[in-house]
Amino acid sequence: MAHQSLNDLPVLNDDFGLYTTFVESIAQEIRQSQAPKTIAITGYWGSGKTSILAQLYVQLFGENPPPIKDKIVGNNETINPHYQGIWFEAWRYQHEPQPIIALMHTMRQSFSKKKKLFDQAGKIANVSMVAGLSVFDGVIKALSTGAISGLDKVQSIGEKYENDNLLSQLSTDQVNNALSTAIDHLLTNKVKVGETDDRKCIIFIDDLDRCDARTAKKLLEGIKVHLNLDNCIFVIAIDPAQLETSFQLEHAQLPNIANVEVVSSHDATEYLEKLCQDAHRLPIANQKQIADFISKNLRKIFGKENSTYLDIIVEIERELEQKSYLPANPRRLKMICNRLAAFVSKTCNEPQSKYHAQSLLFLANAYVSYREIYEMLSVSPESINDVARFASSGKSDMAAFKHLTSVNLSARSAFVHPNKITEFRFASLITEIEASGNLAAWGDYLHNLIQSYNASNLDVVVD
Repeated sequence: MAHQSLNDLPVLNDDFGLYTTFVESIAQEIRQSQAPKTIAITGYWGSGKTSILAQLYVQLFGENPPPIKDKIVGNNETINPHYQGIWFEAWRYQHEPQPIIALMHTMRQSFSKKKKLFDQAGKIANVSMVAGLSVFDGVIKALSTGAISGLDKVQSIGEKYENDNLLSQLSTDQVNNALSTAIDHLLTNKVKVGETDDRKCIIFIDDLDRCDARTAKKLLEGIKVHLNLDNCIFVIAIDPAQLETSFQLEHAQLPNIANVEVVSSHDATEYLEKLCQDAHRLPIANQKQIADFISKNLRKIFGKENSTYLDIIVEIERELEQKSYLPANPRRLKMICNRLAAFVSKTCNEPQSKYHAQSLLFLANAYVSYREIYEMLSVSPESINDVARFASSGKSDMAAFKHLTSVNLSARSAFVHPNKITEFRFASLITEIEASGNLAAWGDYLHNLIQSYNASNLDVVVD
């Protein structure tokens, strides 16, 4: 029977039971913040930054962000009607010479789609709104042509903008003032007299860590120069390592720079602090939370057949609670879950050793993270001896182990972040099996499981 595999789309549920409070605290910070402000959501590749942004978007606007087309899950009681949300996927525009222009296009489109700007006939409700959108058109043209110098007079924002080239020669300050006023008029639902004017344009920047370092830096600088406005709050998902890479490239071009890595890392930290007034680091799942994640998602994959595989799911969960085999990286864990489900279903009729749960975990993880080790075992069961030698010594001349460290005292002296996969986490299991005298038998067992996995089975669909 076909099983549903997991994808990498952002999720609105708290997969680890770890992020709900995290998201709520950032939402509260945004509500209480005075613009302009930029907030960074930082984390490694695959750590769930997009999902955090999506959950934050729902918290603030009561509707899903554009990438998620499922049913709206928001709570209208927490919604502020004076907020406007913008969702910008930076990766889609990384080849643009000026990514800030693409961002302004997205802002303009988002405002133009706002239903409250239009009357029943589908026309923009008033000239003030026309003016606001026209300002965006003019600024985009000005930035595109590079024609930003000086202009003696700008028409009042309340007047109709008839000249398409009105903003073609604005200075940077005039552009910023015009944008600020335009956004102010596009943020409808003006508060009543005596109430606090809490109207904000909240811009979410996603996938910045997928862009090359120079593009990411260029976009951040564009935001600082042109959109550091009294009505704008930015929430940016970023991997700080990208900034470090950017600074390293710049320093590398300068002659006689000593301690390049130290200086670059230090400067990158200060650079991020200058652009972002607050930075929130994604919390990292612990061993129990990872075990729960794997168990829950295996049940989700198997669906109605969940009961058929319940025993092995329970064994896998118990094993993960006892030993730290997997990295705390949601994206990679989903990939491992898909392979794990395939191995479980395609080898369920094979004779099972006492190391069956560990074997399935080892093979699924090797398939995703250590492909060369997996291929060695698929060709020859005796390859387990090479793996064991590396596990015990932490050293090997073989390419499969070139960039890995084993769990030995030498490797433990250096910190290895739980999101990284360079630490071979199954080393202790392998040395344990070798010490028991079962290494050769386990190599045969792994080899046979791989053959079963590769066997044709039309009833199982694995993406």
